[in-house]
Amino acid sequence: MADFQANTRPFAELDRAGRTRRLRRLAEAALTAYDVPVARLTPLAHGQNTAFRIDGADGHRYVLRVQRPDGPGTAQVRAEMTWLAALNRDTGLVVPRPVPTRENDLVTVVADPAVPEPRTCVLCHWVDGRFVEERLSAPQLYAVGEFAARLHRHGARMNGLDRGRVDDLTGFGRTQVDGFSAAVVERAVALAGGDERIREAVARARAVRAGLGYGADVFGLVHGDLRQENYLVHRGRVGVIDFDDCGFGHYAYDLAVALDALGHLPQREALREALLEGYRSVLPATATTDPEVLGAFAELRRVQLRLR
Repeated sequence: MADFQANTRPFAELDRAGRTRRLRRLAEAALTAYDVPVARLTPLAHGQNTAFRIDGADGHRYVLRVQRPDGPGTAQVRAEMTWLAALNRDTGLVVPRPVPTRENDLVTVVADPAVPEPRTCVLCHWVDGRFVEERLSAPQLYAVGEFAARLHRHGARMNGLDRGRVDDLTGFGRTQVDGFSAAVVERAVALAGGDERIREAVARARAVRAGLGYGADVFGLVHGDLRQENYLVHRGRVGVIDFDDCGFGHYAYDLAVALDALGHLPQREALREALLEGYRSVLPATATTDPEVLGAFAELRRVQLRLR
């Protein structure tokens, strides 16, 4: 009886484990679209999306991501995979390498009766490495800075992909022509319980964006979530994963996210300077690494996370 009830309960009423079990079956169905011999499928940490490690009978490892229903749509996920494929083709950066389906598509859409809506799924080769976390060193952050600059240099050439702006204030803002419009800000202030500091943060970010402009030297396709949880180290090289939040924005936004995530570490000042030095070694753009610019985007990012 318990098993029957677990299988018939509405998806929204399930806990994380229950949802993962349902999505595992959907993931198994998604894998049939790929020419990959599957030996084992293991759930990974459940974030906004649900991911599974795939151990292939061919000796290779992969990650299958099942997209959340309220995240980027199929066309936008395909654009994300298009950028990753281009990065693998054009650069030596360590990023996930998409696996095409048998029909040579970079995504597959799968439905399962036990899941309320079809889900977009993608398969990528596993990225080796470890998350350093509190043991981060200045040389590692220098390498992260170099990586970010090379990523931005490539992102400047990727115009036309179907990705939104990373700096839109809220989900509602992403549906508007101007993600900082008066209507967007009013909703954000209300969502934050009337906190007027939201207006100040938006005004500061708006002024910084206007000052930077939108030339390819300061604006393009960026990662959008360059936190410690998304970069890892393997044999001295930095790799970056989870491009789910990638989109168009100022390069300083990526750096602000990375720098703000270091605030809890005792060595944060040395790490911050190392990251900026690494970035400037590739792209010596003083506007992108200006402290006031980075501070404005860091404040905006904190507001965005608060309003999610």
